[in-house]
Amino acid sequence: MVEAIECPFCDESVPPNAVRCRYCGESLAPPTRESVLEDQSGLDRIPRGEVDELTMAYLRGAELSGAHLGGVDLFGADLVAADLKGADLGAANLCSADLSGADLRGANLLGADLSEANLGGAELRGADLKRADLRGAYLRGADLAEARYDDYTLWPEGFDPAAAGAVRAVKGGRGGPPIR
Repeated sequence: MVEAIECPFCDESVPPNAVRCRYCGESLAPPTRESVLEDQSGLDRIPRGEVDELTMAYLRGAELSGAHLGGVDLFGADLVAADLKGADLGAANLCSADLSGADLRGANLLGADLSEANLGGAELRGADLKRADLRGAYLRGADLAEARYDDYTLWPEGFDPAAAGAVRAVKGGRGGPPIR
């Protein structure tokens, strides 16, 4: 039985069922889509053809299902509770992005950089994580059932994707090193 966990914000020990850290005050519960809809953002004001860099973008609760964001720089973006179902995020830079509570079911994350990203409580069911870099990512409460990964997927140290419900892709077809 786990007696304590580390707060991902201040590294202090807190009870595993804590909703808020008693040391730094940060919420430890993943946000819900409903809790951020009043802050919903979108890509409406971005000129057509200029979505290659959204570094530190505030897209909290954004409706981006099916969006084509392959290769886009979303470093440090706030995508809390965003709807990214079926979105193409192949080779996107999501390093240090906050995707807590985001819906990434069926999303293409092939070769995406998710290192140090917050995926707490995110829905990744059926997502393509082949060649993705998840080193240092926060995955507490993430749903990885049926998410596909391969030998080139990089996981946080000590993380067992199979135990989390992810499925190793069958060898054959296109392979190769991670896309960078």
